[in-house]
Amino acid sequence: MACNSCSKTFSLFRPERGCPSCGFSYCSKCLKNKVFLQKLSSEVMVCFKCKLLSNSSGSKKIKPPDAYFKRIGGIESAIGHEGSTSEDSVEKEISERLKKLKQDKLDSIASTSNDKVAERLQKLKGEVPSTTDAELTSRLANIKGVPISALQSKEVLPTISAKKTEQEQVEDLMRQYMEQGHIDKKYGDEFDGLVSDIEARLQKLKGSQSSEPDQVPSQDKDDNSEDEEETIKKIIEKVAAEAKLENTDSDHVMDELPFCEICNEDAKMRCLGCKYLFCKQCFKEHEDSDDGCDKFEPYTPPKNFVM
Repeated sequence: MACNSCSKTFSLFRPERGCPSCGFSYCSKCLKNKVFLQKLSSEVMVCFKCKLLSNSSGSKKIKPPDAYFKRIGGIESAIGHEGSTSEDSVEKEISERLKKLKQDKLDSIASTSNDKVAERLQKLKGEVPSTTDAELTSRLANIKGVPISALQSKEVLPTISAKKTEQEQVEDLMRQYMEQGHIDKKYGDEFDGLVSDIEARLQKLKGSQSSEPDQVPSQDKDDNSEDEEETIKKIIEKVAAEAKLENTDSDHVMDELPFCEICNEDAKMRCLGCKYLFCKQCFKEHEDSDDGCDKFEPYTPPKNFVM
């Protein structure tokens, strides 16, 4: 922003001030005319134009300064009218500029064709995968080892209508059971086929292994059996040791904390009634003969306790 009289830019050393009469921005040097304003009922510092307006006996209408029209690009019209540029011409020029900006924006949007937009979207999406849903379902069935029908949507059986007669409802129910049995039989056949295929492969593998000449001596078989027994014994000992270690860890975790139940200080005694740990001061507050909590035994924390 700049002063509307001297056109100097406002800064820290040249602050912006408003004329009390017209309201336009000026610097302090341009507001040096003292005039009595009726609306303020006092003398204030105003701009030069407001000073002339107060001295003249003509119209009291406030007009914008020349610098204001220069800033918005209307200085030529202001000179043509010899300083009496109307506000209507300024508003008209601003309106024309806004219309021009809107039209330029619409023209730029219209210049972008739908083909270019579609091409950009296609680049963003990338290539569309050519694998169909049936192929994906088949691969998933092979991975899971189940029939394809198990992954497909189940057939919806007809429901029995309540408006039908009893005989019709019985017939519909029988038909529904028959269709359900057909579906189960179809699934069972596919599953049996998969099982048979797997068994055939296993038999084929076993047959190929049995057809090889057996040239292993009996002594080697005995050695292998002994090695297997030793391996089994080692596995059993290892499992037992791990189980024992887990039990000791669980016992250590389940150990109670050697702190008072009330104030969390180091416990010194255990109540024989409720079996809780207390310090001396808290046990006196907790002591109650009616509940059997009037007796205690000394308590010492375990040596293997780790915080």
